[in-house]
Amino acid sequence: MVVVEEVTKLSERRTQTSSEAFPDESLASIQAAVEAVPASVFDGSTKHTEVGAFDAAIADGLSQYEYEGDAAGGYNPNCKLWSHQGFNYSVDLYDADARIAIEVEKSERKNVSDDLLKFQKGYRTQKDGRPKIEFGCLVVPVNYLGLKFQKGYRTQKDGRPKIEFGCLVVPVNYLGRHNLYQHSLTKLDFMKGVLFIDDVAVIGYRDPRPD
Repeated sequence: MVVVEEVTKLSERRTQTSSEAFPDESLASIQAAVEAVPASVFDGSTKHTEVGAFDAAIADGLSQYEYEGDAAGGYNPNCKLWSHQGFNYSVDLYDADARIAIEVEKSERKNVSDDLLKFQKGYRTQKDGRPKIEFGCLVVPVNYLGLKFQKGYRTQKDGRPKIEFGCLVVPVNYLGRHNLYQHSLTKLDFMKGVLFIDDVAVIGYRDPRPD
């Protein structure tokens, strides 16, 4: 099974107290879904390359979330939070009721900034009087790391941001310039004064593929 080594929340790294913290139960369920993924989904691939089966396996453990790859052709319209604005961007997994967006990273550092922007944009996009994204979760390797969330917070639907919380899932065992987990934390610290979203969680997993 995939091993989760680190879990960090933006709310633990900033002094702002007006925003809600990432719901513990929701974060625990995301972590459990990552840990339930068999390491065999990475078989036949090399580090720093995308593995679609990893995202799909996480989605299997989170039935309440819309998964980007569910629809025919691999593009679930329910994950395209800004299509009404003419933007073709989407998040990997999305719970519209809880306003939680999840981004899973397996390859490049530059994607982390994109993920965080999505979280921000989702928070600014409202639906039913709430942000579309209130919480973001970023899943990254700890052994190699955001701005979709920012975009989601800024996009509203029905009076709420589309994204209020973001979650990033990243590897913890990518070293040096490929250290996505540390890169994610550095990005969060750099942007925390201007990252208008309730909370962002970073889940660092160990990529089982050899160097």
